[in-house]
Amino acid sequence: MKTRLYAALAMLTLVAFLAIALRPVIAYADNGNGTKEQAPLGEEVPVPFVGGLPMMGNDYVWFGRNLELNDHKVANDLIAAGQVVDVSNCNAGGSIRAAAQAISIEGSTARQSITVAAQDVRITNTKANAIAAAGATVTVSGSCKELTAYAQKVVIDGTVAGDVVVGAETVEIGPNARIKGTLKVSAAQEPILKDGAKVGKVEFSQVETDTTNELTDTVEVLGGVFHGLAMIAGIFGTIIVAILAEWLFRRHTATAAEMIRTRTGATIGSGVIGTFALPIAIVVLLLLVITIPVSIALIFVLVAMAMVSAGFMGASVFKIAFPKLGRYVCALAGGTIMGVASVLPIVGTLVDVVAFVYLLGYVLQSIYLGMHIEKAEDKTPVLPE
Repeated sequence: MKTRLYAALAMLTLVAFLAIALRPVIAYADNGNGTKEQAPLGEEVPVPFVGGLPMMGNDYVWFGRNLELNDHKVANDLIAAGQVVDVSNCNAGGSIRAAAQAISIEGSTARQSITVAAQDVRITNTKANAIAAAGATVTVSGSCKELTAYAQKVVIDGTVAGDVVVGAETVEIGPNARIKGTLKVSAAQEPILKDGAKVGKVEFSQVETDTTNELTDTVEVLGGVFHGLAMIAGIFGTIIVAILAEWLFRRHTATAAEMIRTRTGATIGSGVIGTFALPIAIVVLLLLVITIPVSIALIFVLVAMAMVSAGFMGASVFKIAFPKLGRYVCALAGGTIMGVASVLPIVGTLVDVVAFVYLLGYVLQSIYLGMHIEKAEDKTPVLPE
């Protein structure tokens, strides 16, 4: 249980950290005349705004340090990440999702769900279809149909129409609690039911805390930490490559974007054929002693392309996806999305393959078009002066 809790906290803390670091990418300011303009790179946009909320479609999206959001209505989801997130008297037509060091949601309504993670989580006087929370301490009141909480200490003092699933060190059910379904608890000790609390049924599973389990949990947590650090390195590596590609090879990122838009079939086809043909060519070159240096050089080139392909694709393709963003902000956004996608299980492998095929297709098409232009120039007759 501890391992699941620590892993959830670690992953959502990473999300919050990345959100803080990358807040300029999707933070927008209202210029007062009804239109939204992008905030300058590196600057944090104050919240709330004079003319309205920073919207992405029907979603309110905010990444920064401290958020205080009062008396607002959001058509769809409210998504926030930072150090402190404080939401009060708000109405979300979709869900409320947040990750931070401390989260407080009070007097608010979510038509779908509330999903949060922080060291200290307080959800009071709220209404939602479902609530899921993870943290060191989680306190929940208000009403919902389903409730799931993982923490060291969980306090429930609200109304739940369905089941409650809790994993914690200690669980306390307050005097105002009304749980109509089953209270399913995995904890070191039985849940504490205060006088006045009403629970339909209690299912308690005691969690062992002997030395062997603690050592196993520690090893698993350390493994998760190292895996998380490797994921962070991969994400930031992709972001850095994307920004460097836009800085040093701006013409190539722009040309690749135009090529995939106007010569989609040729670019993808060249990349796919090259992906299968080049390994065969390397093997053939290795069999010939005189061409071994050529094959080794080709291997290094392909490895280098594989390492930078996700970042290059992020800086290039996202020029089409986000045409209104500045070149470096676009590279930052594209690198972030590609970096996060590339570290996901299963999906990451597919993303890496697609990115490599994209870069290889661009290189092969550039060589082909360059040779074609040179031949055309050679055949052009020279007129006498």
